[in-house]
Amino acid sequence: MKCLLDRLSTCKANDVLWVSDPVGQVDINRLTQVLASVDPSVWQGKRVAIGALPVLEFVTALAFLDGLAQYIVLLPTEDDQPTRDARLAKAGIDIVVEGSGFGFAKLLSKFVAADANGTAQPADTHRPAAIQTTWLLPTSGTTGTPKLIAHTFATLTRSMITRRVGADYTWGSLYSLRRFAGLQVFLQSWMCGTPLILNEEGADLHDVLTRFIDLRCNALSATPSMWRKQAMHPLFERLTLKQITLGGEIVDQAVLDMLAKRFPGARITHIYASTEAGVGFAVRDGRAGFPTDYLVQPPLGVAMRIDAQNHLWFGTKLLQSLAAGAENDWIDSGDVVETQADRVRFLGRANGSINVGGNKVMPEEIESVIKELPNIAFVQVRARKSAMLGSLVEAAITPAPGTVLDAAFKKQVTTHCRSRLDGFKVPAFIVAADAIELTASGKLSRMNVE
Repeated sequence: MKCLLDRLSTCKANDVLWVSDPVGQVDINRLTQVLASVDPSVWQGKRVAIGALPVLEFVTALAFLDGLAQYIVLLPTEDDQPTRDARLAKAGIDIVVEGSGFGFAKLLSKFVAADANGTAQPADTHRPAAIQTTWLLPTSGTTGTPKLIAHTFATLTRSMITRRVGADYTWGSLYSLRRFAGLQVFLQSWMCGTPLILNEEGADLHDVLTRFIDLRCNALSATPSMWRKQAMHPLFERLTLKQITLGGEIVDQAVLDMLAKRFPGARITHIYASTEAGVGFAVRDGRAGFPTDYLVQPPLGVAMRIDAQNHLWFGTKLLQSLAAGAENDWIDSGDVVETQADRVRFLGRANGSINVGGNKVMPEEIESVIKELPNIAFVQVRARKSAMLGSLVEAAITPAPGTVLDAAFKKQVTTHCRSRLDGFKVPAFIVAADAIELTASGKLSRMNVE
């Protein structure tokens, strides 16, 4: 397959692609009719940037442009104007699509679904032969300064199994589809012929969970922080999930255990990926980290190594064979790891350490230890400035419902940390978290205290 639309030839006309307000179910017949009503010649070979669009308009634009445009650039909605202008200039963009976009959403409401037998309405798509479109995806800054990374349909889908599972699964969309993780969910549902429940960026969590329950969503992907935030909501108990994936942050044992207990029959997968390196590996054994065997025999063919500073590196040779733009043979993930027996465990981000009297402290390592305690809903470890030591460690905790963050609870946290951590890593301050702030990528917002 060269592009997204090639997948449609293997599906039935009444296969549901997306579920979105206000048009409801969008099957292949409706999508084909809509795409046939738009002249492709205007967009052929163009460099197109996609700005702020309603989510249904956005995914339809992706299906229309892939294989037609030379470039598709996904602009983060949170970019300031100078950053946006710099991205557009660097990519040499011809057209920016935003606002009401192509008007696909309105067109979708005019066309009917296929009949119960899967019979499609005839449509002349009059599209030229597909070209290899380059997708330029924004990074979250995980491996340094945010930038645009080149991918193709092949590199975006190389780790995906294209077996048809159809109505067995209904995926829910939690991530921004402009980010690599969100695109992976979109593409996985597309490649497997499963419906995807779409949500607008920034949608209220209560409304999102209500829709997932009503529409019988049974497959979800989220960061560990997003999973914890959902778990605090009363509607979380009503979800019935068969497939769970986690990624984007360190996947600790506590969140794996929580999900396994709540959804005992679900398949739980930890996916390690970045916009730069693509999908590195997947782990399904219910344990934090990954087997050391992956360093010798990488399951997805992406080579890995650990350097003298304990940074995890990924080989780019596979990506270089599939897409232009990889400058080096290896990419530093920026993740600091340690090897314990047969397991490689993640400690934190190299650029996120706290300097405590000359000692480097990884916030994520301390958070992982605190999460081992019961009645911890959320924890954020951050630096508090110290005139003598440079910084001290502060833990902002959101206790589970019904638990009070009193002196006895704080003492329990301190005692547990002292038993598991070096003295300079033990939080000097334990405070109540005012709010749970997640980034646009669904990750815990990292901020320090003056």
